[in-house]
Amino acid sequence: WVGFEAEPFRDALSCALELLDVEGLAPAPADGGGASGQWQLPPLERLAAREPSWLRTLDSLRPPRRADLTIAEWRRTAAIRPVVFEDTGRVTNDVVQLHLDQRVVQRLLARFAAQGFTHEDLSRACLVQTRDALPRVVLLGRLALYGTGAERLHEEVIAVAARWRHPDRRAEQPIEPYGADGEARTLDVLNDVLRRPQDRTPAATVRDDCLRGAADDVATLLAPLERRAAEAAEVAIARLTRRGAEEAASLRTTLERQMAHVQAEVDLLQSGARQLPLGYTAEDAANLEADRRHWVVRLRQFREDLEVAPARYQQFYAVKARRVEPIGLVYLMPDRG
Repeated sequence: WVGFEAEPFRDALSCALELLDVEGLAPAPADGGGASGQWQLPPLERLAAREPSWLRTLDSLRPPRRADLTIAEWRRTAAIRPVVFEDTGRVTNDVVQLHLDQRVVQRLLARFAAQGFTHEDLSRACLVQTRDALPRVVLLGRLALYGTGAERLHEEVIAVAARWRHPDRRAEQPIEPYGADGEARTLDVLNDVLRRPQDRTPAATVRDDCLRGAADDVATLLAPLERRAAEAAEVAIARLTRRGAEEAASLRTTLERQMAHVQAEVDLLQSGARQLPLGYTAEDAANLEADRRHWVVRLRQFREDLEVAPARYQQFYAVKARRVEPIGLVYLMPDRG
């Protein structure tokens, strides 16, 4: 669903490292035993020196600690292991496989989420050459939906595209957002650019023209971006509402099933209490009575949970606030013509 691929994932981690003023990922040297597909992280101890909370994060990259080593000794002697991005096919402690839920990965990728809220205005733009015949401009935005207590329920990147026009010609031919087909084509071009390295950059005159019209491009595309965000928000809210209802119904079914089981035990015990307790010791009878009292309490708790717990689940997925912000401007310029 997120279009996960190892290469752009690796590039994103390298970019996050560079934002922290350290080098990006590099192929592990073969003479050090590094096999194909292994990558080496930069010396991240510098991060821990600046921010001690990085120490525990980096521990997930070290070999397992022996029982005879203190944490300080282990951190001093255990080197950061090489990383891989695909399953090696064998169980080993020689490398660490990085994936979206790995602790270091989550901390690095969080840099991008935080970066979007650093500035109140758009301060990021990108200019690349494409194999397409038309000059295009894309305004990227982020939609975030929040629930109770500012819990982030949903986040997605949205885009609005248009054919780029020279600033001197916009009085006659203003920029207008593409329809569905033109936008889909533009996003295909953008994804193609992201997947291949750039060997050439547009000329300085093209760059200057784009910069000269950037403020106008943002102003022109911002309103369509907000409309697109409103449409995406409605879709997301409907999905969140459906998910809340499904989880509430599932919880209700589970509680009712457990309550029926406990009720059956109570009924069985009460029916047995009216019979002659042959073979029961005083301790057995006391234990049965304790069980009965506990089950009666559980039945009352089940009834209370049924009144409030499913509704709490639905309330968790209720959207209380939304935020839309532009996060990037991309110019896609033809590499010919």
